[in-house]
Amino acid sequence: MTIERILAVGLVAASAVLLLRLAPGAVRSWRLYAGTGQRRQQDARGRAPAAPLGVLDRLARLSELGYHHIGETSLDLPGGERFGWIMAADDADSYAILASGAGGVALTGIYSAWADGTWLGTMHPIGTPTDRPGVQIRIVPTTLGDAVEAHRVGLERLRSVHGAPRQVRVMPDMLALDADYRVRFGGSRLRPLTIRNITPAIITAGLLVLSLVLLVDSLR
Repeated sequence: MTIERILAVGLVAASAVLLLRLAPGAVRSWRLYAGTGQRRQQDARGRAPAAPLGVLDRLARLSELGYHHIGETSLDLPGGERFGWIMAADDADSYAILASGAGGVALTGIYSAWADGTWLGTMHPIGTPTDRPGVQIRIVPTTLGDAVEAHRVGLERLRSVHGAPRQVRVMPDMLALDADYRVRFGGSRLRPLTIRNITPAIITAGLLVLSLVLLVDSLR
């Protein structure tokens, strides 16, 4: 066997193994992105599991910060059904979604929306920031109290321009806003993350094709 053929075989094997490792994650990421605009949270009152400890702690803390629990939601994702716990601000100007993230880390997203399509979001402790016309998402990595305060400051700033935000008092209010957000911004918010997740698999697939071409050429 020639050196060229040995190298081609090795390249085929290495790229095939790497693609097998990368492909499942890339497919899951693409499926998540592709269905965002059509996917909707559903009212899960009465069938949601008990909130995990990290979420329970946040429910209690948000109750001290001017929010109250209004229900639970479920969302069908490629990896399975996910549940969220929903709180509305006592003044009805915002709502919060609490869920467990990767590794059991509890996550919180606080949102307000206006009738003209403007959205403000504050995420704690991690997330992907966005600042463009129509939507501003900030990340507050310090405390949940800091996140609530940052959201209220941003809300008052936008109130002076857009007026009073849409009110969230009961679950149908929250579900209507969630559907609006997903239609307007869901896909665009996930696009950069999706590109980062699928690019290595695409490059590896191209490398596999190239190595197969080289192998075939070496057999002639």
